[in-house]
Amino acid sequence: MNNVVALRRSPKIEQPEHLSAIVVAGSGGAAVTTTCFGLATALRLGADAQVAAIDGTTDGGNLLARVGVEPIDSARAVRQLGSRMAVSSAGAVVVGHGEATDSALVDSLLADRSLARIHDVGTALRARRVAPLIEAGAAIVVAVPPRAEPLARMRGALDWLVGTYGRDVLSHTVVAISHQLPQSVVDLTPIRDALSPLVAAFVEVPFDANLARPGAVDHRHLSVATIDAWTDVLDAFGRIEAGHQDNDTADRVGTGELA
Repeated sequence: MNNVVALRRSPKIEQPEHLSAIVVAGSGGAAVTTTCFGLATALRLGADAQVAAIDGTTDGGNLLARVGVEPIDSARAVRQLGSRMAVSSAGAVVVGHGEATDSALVDSLLADRSLARIHDVGTALRARRVAPLIEAGAAIVVAVPPRAEPLARMRGALDWLVGTYGRDVLSHTVVAISHQLPQSVVDLTPIRDALSPLVAAFVEVPFDANLARPGAVDHRHLSVATIDAWTDVLDAFGRIEAGHQDNDTADRVGTGELA
């Protein structure tokens, strides 16, 4: 399989194998599946990282059907997940949903294989199974289409995050606007201006006709602009990672002074 695709730059993330992130819908029809696939693709191609895109939904998510194009090699399969694993066109591991998906367990199993993990949790931001990932510091991507009602619902999702986990949760939250039409019908400038100082990044993913078509998605048919936008999200993950490392260093220094 030819995995070559034109990339203008690589994501600025130092330790991709440590990455754990969730992609959540700010409303219905938010392109969460393609966002999860896109982030895994940009990381796989731009950083040559081992990465998994994981369907963390429990309501019939279709990540495996959309982007799993080849059977996984037995050497890469995880025994507990083997029957619902495949490989994307870019060589990322794809894990389908299970009836009783335990997101934290799946994350742990794949972390043991040194894979970056990007979870599609659909609209289940408030689900109990997602809480351990957020509490462990997973990066959060809130995906939303540029329409008035979904944008209003996104505000509710962000308010819930702050109310549940504290205001600091926004420092590792990215808002991704997924354009599903060639032109936006909403002026995003005031929303960008309001959110950019609060969240880790505000990224617009341009309309890409190849994502809008039904059937399997092949990364080789996507535009450079689309992959670059997903790389912008990964750059935000890198800044989040750097912030965590700085905090860890400060904690160690503080402990030493107290000792």
